[in-house]
Amino acid sequence: MEENNEIVRTDTDYIQQLDYMTHASFFPRFISYIIDIVVLWAVAQLTIIPVLTVLEVRDVYFGIEALSLENIAVTLLYFIYFTLMTFFFKQTLGKMILGISVVSSKEGMKLTFGQVFFRETVGRVISNALLYLPYLAVLFTDSKIGLHDYIGDTYAVNNKYRAYGDVIKHELHPHTERKLREKENFRQTSDRTFQ
Repeated sequence: MEENNEIVRTDTDYIQQLDYMTHASFFPRFISYIIDIVVLWAVAQLTIIPVLTVLEVRDVYFGIEALSLENIAVTLLYFIYFTLMTFFFKQTLGKMILGISVVSSKEGMKLTFGQVFFRETVGRVISNALLYLPYLAVLFTDSKIGLHDYIGDTYAVNNKYRAYGDVIKHELHPHTERKLREKENFRQTSDRTFQ
């Protein structure tokens, strides 16, 4: 019986390590963000800038030059792009290229628009206003989450490892699966803290 408990402990530890590996790390997420910024720049250059130039309103601004019509349109494009792509596809173009998806931290739950809005709009406004420093939290948290993930109750996953993990979890012995659920319930909130 003692030997069986040791096997269960090892199996659940292995599954937890696999879960840790499924969380996308900082550098792939950073590269995907750079790709998204390049895509957004190209879209702005091909659509927003020509339209505002033709309408002769490109240099119109409200009070200060930072509130120009061009800056407002590009900022709206930025937030709309990240929010809608994440809500409908769980990934932006950069994340698609690198095989990363955004998922709800509630196991098996679909992303809600509220989660996506808080992650991609509220979380990004705060993170960008703080000079992008909250994104570095991905390096220091166990679940590899940034402030925007924490606000949206989400995390980013590596699709390949997540698929492997799902196959392995599907084939678990019922006793091991029960032990794993017990460990997950205990660890769920502690992993999402910034320590």
